[in-house]
Amino acid sequence: MKNLRAKSIFLLVVMILFGVSIYPPSEKLRLGKDLRGGTTLVYSVEIDPGENAQEVLDKVIEVLKDRVDPDGIFDITMVAQGQDRIEITMPLPSEKVKEYRTAYLEALEELDRRSISKADFERTMRLPPEEREAVFERVAGTSGPLREQLDIAAESLSKATALRAQYELLLRQEETVPAETLDELAEKIAEAELAYEHARDAAMEVMPTSAEFQRILELPDRPLILKDERTGQYQSMPSSRQRALAKFRELHDARLKDVIDNILARYNEYIENRTSLDDPSDLVRLLRGAGVLKFAIAVDPQGSGSSNTHPEEDRLRAELHEKGPLNVRARDARWAKINRIEAWLDSVQQLQLLDQSPQAYFRGRGMVAEEYDGAYWVLLWDTPDRRLTPNDDSEWAVAAAFNSTDQSGRPAIGFRMNARGSRLMGELTGGNIGNKMAILLDDEVYTAPVVQGRITRNGIITGNFSTAEREYIIRVLNAGSLQAKLSSEPLSENTIAPELGLDNLRMGTKAGIIALLVVSAFMVFYYFGYGLVAVISLIANAILILGAMSLAQAAFSLPGIAGVILTFGMAVDANVLIYERIREELQRGADLKTAVRLGYERAMSSIVDGNVTNLIVCVVLGQLGTQEIRGFAITLGIGVCSTLFASLFISRILMAFITDVAQLKRMRMLPMVVPGLERLLEPRIKWLSLRWVFLFVSIAYVGLGMFMVATRGEKMLDMEFRGGVQVTMRFADQEDGQPTYKSRADVLEAVRSIGEGRDELDPLRALRLAEVIPVNPIDGVNSNTFNIKAFLLEGQAVASSSVGSAGSLEDSPTDRIVKAIVSKFQDEIDTKAPVEFSGSQYDSIDGAPVYPILTTRLGEAIGRSQYRDNVAAFIGGAAIVIDINEADAEHLPTLSGLQERIDTMRTKPDFADTLRHEMEIRVLEGTEDAVRMAVVLVSDPGLSYFDNAEVWRAALAEPEWDLVRSALTEVTTLASVQTFSPVIAERFKQTAVVSVLMSFLLILIYIWVRFGSVRYSGAAIACLLHDVLTVIGLIALCEILYDHSTTQAVAQSIGIQPFKIDLNLVAAVLTIIGYSLNDTIIIMDRIRENRGKLPYASASVINDSVNQTISRTVITSGTTLLATLILYIWGGEGVRAFSFALLTGVIVGTYSSIAVAAPFVWSRKMAGPAADRDQLTT
Repeated sequence: MKNLRAKSIFLLVVMILFGVSIYPPSEKLRLGKDLRGGTTLVYSVEIDPGENAQEVLDKVIEVLKDRVDPDGIFDITMVAQGQDRIEITMPLPSEKVKEYRTAYLEALEELDRRSISKADFERTMRLPPEEREAVFERVAGTSGPLREQLDIAAESLSKATALRAQYELLLRQEETVPAETLDELAEKIAEAELAYEHARDAAMEVMPTSAEFQRILELPDRPLILKDERTGQYQSMPSSRQRALAKFRELHDARLKDVIDNILARYNEYIENRTSLDDPSDLVRLLRGAGVLKFAIAVDPQGSGSSNTHPEEDRLRAELHEKGPLNVRARDARWAKINRIEAWLDSVQQLQLLDQSPQAYFRGRGMVAEEYDGAYWVLLWDTPDRRLTPNDDSEWAVAAAFNSTDQSGRPAIGFRMNARGSRLMGELTGGNIGNKMAILLDDEVYTAPVVQGRITRNGIITGNFSTAEREYIIRVLNAGSLQAKLSSEPLSENTIAPELGLDNLRMGTKAGIIALLVVSAFMVFYYFGYGLVAVISLIANAILILGAMSLAQAAFSLPGIAGVILTFGMAVDANVLIYERIREELQRGADLKTAVRLGYERAMSSIVDGNVTNLIVCVVLGQLGTQEIRGFAITLGIGVCSTLFASLFISRILMAFITDVAQLKRMRMLPMVVPGLERLLEPRIKWLSLRWVFLFVSIAYVGLGMFMVATRGEKMLDMEFRGGVQVTMRFADQEDGQPTYKSRADVLEAVRSIGEGRDELDPLRALRLAEVIPVNPIDGVNSNTFNIKAFLLEGQAVASSSVGSAGSLEDSPTDRIVKAIVSKFQDEIDTKAPVEFSGSQYDSIDGAPVYPILTTRLGEAIGRSQYRDNVAAFIGGAAIVIDINEADAEHLPTLSGLQERIDTMRTKPDFADTLRHEMEIRVLEGTEDAVRMAVVLVSDPGLSYFDNAEVWRAALAEPEWDLVRSALTEVTTLASVQTFSPVIAERFKQTAVVSVLMSFLLILIYIWVRFGSVRYSGAAIACLLHDVLTVIGLIALCEILYDHSTTQAVAQSIGIQPFKIDLNLVAAVLTIIGYSLNDTIIIMDRIRENRGKLPYASASVINDSVNQTISRTVITSGTTLLATLILYIWGGEGVRAFSFALLTGVIVGTYSSIAVAAPFVWSRKMAGPAADRDQLTT
């Protein structure tokens, strides 16, 4: 072999690079949603007439990524699906990340242990003296400035409470008590309360909460590169987070340095390993309302000499600090948050001024601004003549934004409005020339250029922008052109619980290891030394696949693991072809070195052809499949490429070392040691004479398959192709910890009984025909986990959506089905006990403990004056009191439990509109570990009780009451819920059909070009149709065998289930298309070789070719059969249907290569004996 040393060094470098890239595997190899749990959402995107669908989808994805993951650190994938869909996948955090997060949260809890929050301060002061003293000692010890302020606060509050009680007693005796006495008492009460408030405020200044510290950690941590105006040099300045953290430490390091250091250490560990959001609800919330663009004129500061000032600027500033920016009352102005403060800074001196006085800094820029909770807020006009928003007119839009130049040729930002937007923008800018116009995306201010003239269709934004800043603003404007493009709700949602993902991973990994060991053992047993070379090549192949997946940052899915296992079988196929060729050359008398060279040369065409057809399938799957199917396509595609490299390069180098370096003259394999086996592998069968038998057999079982398909019809299709809901239900373990097993028949009978007697339009009627599939059954039928599938017709889904009042559970067919199943099995599955509380029996807020928040004191809002908690941040919102019934006292919920229940319910489709609400739960009586009374505080930035009490009731109070009531009285836990709308199901059908047809077409073209004859292409397509129809027919047969009483026991004992055609099975069928061609190409390639220069293949050529290749056909199919059989047995339920299709496909494909493809190539247009004497025919 030429250049053996250079090639060996290159190979060594490649293997080291790929080996290092996968270590440690737990960190370098990413797992997809189905292996570690996660959520997949499919949204629709509105494409207007005349718009380029692909451009719109790409822009929407860019906007969503910038909103969900601006720093690009999360493992969240967003891909276009078809012409108007986006699929978003978010794996759940790994166990290691969860541990880091737990450690971080525990460190934060220590900060709360050493502090008292504003929400808890009043409750702490109301505790009995002994309990209050314990809290004081925990927080501040027995002495020090903080302890002194806490003691003063407690003493002052006790004094005020006693005086108020005395005052109220005397007030009832007003006729006999002098007015002077009452006035004197009132003054003393006021003095005591004032002393309490002063002491409270002084204590709160040195008692930071975890929420305050978390807000600091959420600030951007990018260093600022700013120009020093004095030196002209650029400097790296601390980030927003670093500056805020420095201020925090300055205030609190003296008392809390050890706590702060520990929090930062734990946070850094967590954030360095975190690759995803912590909860799917975070993703749903971030996706709602993305890309809404607004324009608003900024208020000029008082004293600027402008007519654009606000007369109540001072009041609005004060209310911002008192109540928060979203609760400031003003009908003509509002506060808006600045998106990235670093984009507003040009120099070191500006940063220093901003830190010293935000008001002064923004006054210098002609704006009114304040700092609040580490963020900066600017005051904008909120009147129709000084704003342009979708609420005012939904038809305007920014058509495009782009790089441009101003009149002096300096870089600027150009934008173009649509026809409606041109008129409205002209009205807005024409009346505000000289004022600043803020550009907002999703209610955050990105920039505020000065309006220099009336803008209509085309405008430019000038300024001293850097290239990055210009691109930043262009992205914002282009994002605004996509407002309202994304559907408000996902068309489908698929969530897999972590325990199911872990089970999939464990079983998939087990199957992969077993497949590698079994295939390796066979190769060594059959090919001896050659087999050892193949095993080394196979291990190298595995390293290449894993390394490529790691370097490409591609995630492994369960079908992806199946792709790796299939690759093992296909990798061995290539080695088998080479070794069988070597054996032929040795039989002809060639020496080992020559036989190896000729074996590689003559096997190459078959290896390349077979793998190229598989690559064609991978490309089709990658373009048209879902995210999980794309994962399979990527893994299989990488496997195909690595197989070619390993088989034709790595194993060749290893063989070169054997023949050139070690100079071995002889190597044997099992057929050469056992002559009888060698004769058996080279039969003298006249295959063509059996063509009529083959034809009869093929017609029989293809016809049977087509009959089964026609009989089963749509019942063969899974939920992805029909629409509906799938619930994965796990039964609770027994008291001794052992699983509780149920039979499929019992669960099926119980589920179907729910749907009996239902109205035609009732979605529960679908449960009459529900299907139940056991997950990893111990004996084929008994399991502790079941998939329950209910298929909804589009008419049913639409009709049921219109039933019931707004916001009720009856609105959603999915929720009704889930609720009915939970109710049926409520005593047997893991459920959370309901929390009964005063007023929970009321369906509406009439009579329910729901109150408007009209003052800053909680007690005044809920009619309990003893609660003095400050609720300024929720003014205009609602308070819901949860007073736990005394009967439930011994089973009191925890604060975290209440929070989890409400947060979970908020992500349900029925309550998706409440995701924008701000919410906080405060404990009024009891402790965080045993809550006796709590209050849920909610507010909506867009509405207030003061503005419209009726809207407040309909849009805030009623939905929140329904949510809290449902969350606490009806919640249960299921392993997963998966939904598909009929609309997206129809789209998946189209995708599946296009995938198969596209694969057929591309393969037909490739074979035609490669073999130079349409006859060979026809043979390949006939073979593929034969295989696909047969496999689909067998899938249809499985459900009949599984359900029929006479065959049920046998079917269940061998793992057969009522398989359905889903997207994974479509991937399996396409894989069969690619793999089936391997054997077909082996035979057709030998036919072409034996045919030589003759333009036809005679009967003897075909018979000889099949006989000569029968050994490699059997062995290649056998190794792949071993791999897929292992996948079928040990791969778990997640790939059972997939592996069944592959298993049957390999068997049928091997048969069809001999019985269908070979006879199809033969032509006998010239009849008679000439045909057998290799006379020319056409």
